[in-house]
Amino acid sequence: MVVVLKIILLVFIDILSFYTTLFSAWFIRENLLPYFYDGLTLNFSFRHYAYLWWIPAIYIFFIGYSRLYTSMLPFWDEIKRLTAVLTLVFLNIMTILSLSRISNSFSRLILIIMWGLSLFIFPIYRIYGKKILFKFRYFRKKVLILGAGRTGTLVLQWLNRESHIGYEVLGFLDDDNDKIGNYIDGKKIFGSIRHYTKFINDLHVNSIIITMPSLGPELISKLAMEIQQKIKDTFVVPDLYGVSLLNTEWFHLFYEEIFLMKIKNNLKYKVNYIIKRTFDISISIVLLPFLFLLMIIIGIIIKLETKGNIIYSHERVGKNGSVFKCYKFRTMVKNAEDMLSELLSCDPDKNDEWNKLNKLRDDPRITKTGYFLRKSSLDELPQIFNVIKGDMSLVGPRPVTKYEYDHWYKDEAFTCFSVLPGITGLWQVSGRSETTYDYRINLDKWYILNWSLWLDLIILLKTIRVVITMKGGC
Repeated sequence: MVVVLKIILLVFIDILSFYTTLFSAWFIRENLLPYFYDGLTLNFSFRHYAYLWWIPAIYIFFIGYSRLYTSMLPFWDEIKRLTAVLTLVFLNIMTILSLSRISNSFSRLILIIMWGLSLFIFPIYRIYGKKILFKFRYFRKKVLILGAGRTGTLVLQWLNRESHIGYEVLGFLDDDNDKIGNYIDGKKIFGSIRHYTKFINDLHVNSIIITMPSLGPELISKLAMEIQQKIKDTFVVPDLYGVSLLNTEWFHLFYEEIFLMKIKNNLKYKVNYIIKRTFDISISIVLLPFLFLLMIIIGIIIKLETKGNIIYSHERVGKNGSVFKCYKFRTMVKNAEDMLSELLSCDPDKNDEWNKLNKLRDDPRITKTGYFLRKSSLDELPQIFNVIKGDMSLVGPRPVTKYEYDHWYKDEAFTCFSVLPGITGLWQVSGRSETTYDYRINLDKWYILNWSLWLDLIILLKTIRVVITMKGGC
């Protein structure tokens, strides 16, 4: 009964999303676009579209067929699947109308605008609708985590962050007697793992997550099989930490009772490199007219504050170790290098900080305008010309100096410099200046080995948020 009610409420959310999208598209077509283009001579009634029940029915059918009413997916996985479904729905509706006799009574422009808006409206309604829905405990699935170590803590943090999934962690079980009775982020470690059956019954648990990869495959397999017989859903965290799993395929060997995991490095495929480069050029050309005016304004402000060039170019190491000129807005005083040498020789703490991070938190060389540009990442706007030239990508590892290349990367250089460096990347949306240099290298390597066009889109969207909130800059 709970599952049925939850599905009904999710269907209602999607219907609400549909009519919001439909009305917005109709309003743009009928009331906004005529101000910019006088060729739209035909008028279409909103009521005409609102009465067509079969169009929202197609949405509900395909969303249901893709299991988006029953699956509990992380945020970006759900957005990815929903984007594919909404695009498929749009293509089906366009095909139906093109082949039917009623095609002339519909505005294809409204349908195109609907598709574009749906990619934003449906995810927003769904995510926040689910968050509101799962505020009621009646709809949540109760979870018990086996293993109160690092992996279990990470799983708890993930479930707390992805509240729209609908899992409520009740607590932990662990065989370490010193941990029993303690709390992790407000969740109690109830007792020993061998008593899990008692806690399943006492706490009315729906799901169990096994987060003890150190047990080894045989013990985990035995434990998972026992638990699977007593509970609806069992999750297992395998001992694969650090392995690139985003681009994987699973092969089930039924008679052998094992599975193979194929791990792909997508950027080793020529077609994916072409797709990524085409994406970079297309987005850069579209954005350039809008960014050019902003760059002119920033340039005037820089010139009014301090003497010197507006654009600062510095040699950076790019793909395959090649050196190129990386463009940035100048954010420092004219004699910045001399000031740095003097500062590091006089201040041991600053010298240690520079050696650790290759930057200073309170750098006296940065101008007032420069501080704002760095904090907002607007100092990197000129790198869009590096992207067009082919020196850089929109998303990728950060371009580094020759000193950083020689001093930090060493054995990781082959992987981290096998692709074009990027204006933004995982480092920039993962704390940026708050992360250590080794962590930054690991993020760059993980990005390369797990690349997909969808991952690039996610990082670009997260970059917009980072720029707006100005978190982690400088």
